[in-house]
Amino acid sequence: MGRIKSDLKGKNVDEEIQATKNRYAALSGSEVKVTVDAAKLTAYQNAISALEAKESAVSVTRDKQRQAISERDDARDALEKIDVSIVDEINGKSSDVNVLLTTGYPIASEKGSAVPIDQVTNLSAAIGDEPGELDINFDRVKAATGYEFQLSVDTPEAWTNAGATGKTSKFTFTALTAGKKYWIRVRAFRGEEKGSWSNPVSATVAH
Repeated sequence: MGRIKSDLKGKNVDEEIQATKNRYAALSGSEVKVTVDAAKLTAYQNAISALEAKESAVSVTRDKQRQAISERDDARDALEKIDVSIVDEINGKSSDVNVLLTTGYPIASEKGSAVPIDQVTNLSAAIGDEPGELDINFDRVKAATGYEFQLSVDTPEAWTNAGATGKTSKFTFTALTAGKKYWIRVRAFRGEEKGSWSNPVSATVAH
């Protein structure tokens, strides 16, 4: 004797919306051989519409967040460039420690006592704008000159190198397999020096 099952667990949101839309269309169509309580069918349709609306709102929020992060990083880069130019100007005018301390800046460390590279924190991942994309964001690490990334499919075990970038705290992975769950981790570097890998996060690529 045959039976049906609900298989929504494990699907991403887009897959769940599409699957339930198809089922609602079948259940309310003229060819259906089994009738479902009308009130329950209406509730089903309303629940689909509610999830679709919430997912749309999440997508808008995600886009706004990416834009806000990009604008924040641009503003941060502009500020840091001015700060460095002021440091260069002051250093060109005086090397007296007592004078330099009055500027509010810390005294530069001697060579060989560089700031250690911290672990990347607050790593997050989200579905990208285009098929096969995942976007990540994270907090920048002091003294880092760039970041490198690794991916692992399905479980956080078999890591493969997946690119590197400069000082920006965001990155987009492309050409990933639709429907696959990817684990992601990041570490900062400065020249040949490497920080420790971040705690991994995961996201599923949209179809």
